[in-house]
Amino acid sequence: MSATHEPHLNNWWAQGDTPVHDDSRVAYFVDAHSTFLMMCRQFLMAHKYIYIAAWGMTPLMKLVRGTDQRAGPDGSPQQEALLAELRAEGLEEPEIDFWCTHELTVQAVLGYMVSKGVQVNVLIWSSSELFSHCDPQAAHEQLTQVGVTCMLDDSAYGLLHRPIESLHQKIAIVDGTHAFVGGIDMLIELSGDYDRWDTHLHHYSSPLRRNEEERTPHNWHDAHALIEGQAVGDVERNFRQRWNEVVGRHGWDSQLLVPEHPLPPAVESTSLVQVARTIPVYTYRFASEDGIQGIAQLYANALSHAHHFVYLENQYFWTHAFLGLDRPRLGTDSPDMERNLRELAAALQRGATVALVLPDHPNVGRAFTDAGLARLREEAPDAAAQGRIQAFCLAASAEIDGAERYRPIYVHAKVTIVDDIWSTVGSANLNNRGMRDDTEMNVATLDAELARGLRMLLWAEHLELMGEESLLTVSRHLGNQRQRQRVDERAAGLVQSLQETLGDPVVGLHVLIERAQDNLRRFKAKQPLVGHLLPYLTAEEAKQHGLHVHDEQGWVEVPQ
Repeated sequence: MSATHEPHLNNWWAQGDTPVHDDSRVAYFVDAHSTFLMMCRQFLMAHKYIYIAAWGMTPLMKLVRGTDQRAGPDGSPQQEALLAELRAEGLEEPEIDFWCTHELTVQAVLGYMVSKGVQVNVLIWSSSELFSHCDPQAAHEQLTQVGVTCMLDDSAYGLLHRPIESLHQKIAIVDGTHAFVGGIDMLIELSGDYDRWDTHLHHYSSPLRRNEEERTPHNWHDAHALIEGQAVGDVERNFRQRWNEVVGRHGWDSQLLVPEHPLPPAVESTSLVQVARTIPVYTYRFASEDGIQGIAQLYANALSHAHHFVYLENQYFWTHAFLGLDRPRLGTDSPDMERNLRELAAALQRGATVALVLPDHPNVGRAFTDAGLARLREEAPDAAAQGRIQAFCLAASAEIDGAERYRPIYVHAKVTIVDDIWSTVGSANLNNRGMRDDTEMNVATLDAELARGLRMLLWAEHLELMGEESLLTVSRHLGNQRQRQRVDERAAGLVQSLQETLGDPVVGLHVLIERAQDNLRRFKAKQPLVGHLLPYLTAEEAKQHGLHVHDEQGWVEVPQ
């Protein structure tokens, strides 16, 4: 164990399910443009197997779009630069030719790899039609058409299960050496809205995100992680356990069983890494009778160590379970979220600052998030009075038909950073479902450079301090991913620039506050936003500002 880890070996970690690794490394990616670009490249470099477990999937969705797929005519400088980048990444010439000559849909990429002799297994939640935003049966048919071994996982069904329990993990494993864990599904919702593919700049309207009705779906902000080293084995073990249990429960052919593979080689790393998961009771037999609450343990332990600054991005911030009505008093208590809130309040009482980024228009439960924020402020009134509790939302704007229009950016990221040394990214929301009642997976790291880099990358996006390409190269640099030397040197310079502006989280937070307040003034004056930040306003706060507000849908996109 490196001596640099010694000061931080307090109890940050979950116990009893997965080990803590010093032989693995993690790269964080913000939004699906960068995530799917890396994912597609890794899929095309597979030699043995690709395993995917998803909440939902749209096989006809393009993973790579625009100039990332073809930068220009053959022989043009732009296309030659793209080819050089793909070669530097490690793609072979047949895969590069496939990249440039085919639409890179999920179905096409996975089907191509099957044709190359790679075993591709996909496990999709068999979701109820009542609660689903996708069509798992159609996805199953489209994948099996190209030779993918696809199964629908019905493990959340049964009398002992909650009626809206979901299998919410979003993971992929390539050859046992690389694993993706995070919040992003390869999905466009059945309505044509909420295309998960989006860029750092979150353009209000983009030809790369048009749906069949020629409308641009709402923007989608999310995060994902790429793991290398022996922690990949923990992600693969989870997939193998889930897959094999479905096969066994249905009595299917034993040839469908996924075998155990050797662990990948250790990699040099400055990080401590742990993969953690939530497995509800009754869902899988491989879990104990109490289920697995590794992610809840991670959060409680990490927040108990917070002394200076906690930064959270999440879809929800609930202390009560949502039961179908947006009335917090009707929801049952969530003991895990109660503890998280108490730990946050204790950190605030120790002098820490807490900042949250939340969606103005969550799909459900906006009043539950409002109630969670109100509770936090009640538990730490001095911190609230001193401005040490800050909440933001995100939005995009554009001039359309002579008037400025605004749309909320859907915050789906599940990111937490504590004191710029500990960070986690995954699928678990800050509610009862993420902590206990749905099947989830997160990865957590103890690494100051990685945690601070992720925070600065997120803030640079929200403030729109850099262009799309710069943010992409910075994320690859921070994650020690291969890119051309000249590009990586430029990215290092950009990181240094961000460090000067945003390196101190408290100083950087004031930049965010000023931008959010300025954008609120711009919103009221019907002027363009600068960047994406706005203050998160509870329904009551929005009314105090004289804004039209819908209790469930928020205030950014309410018809004026």
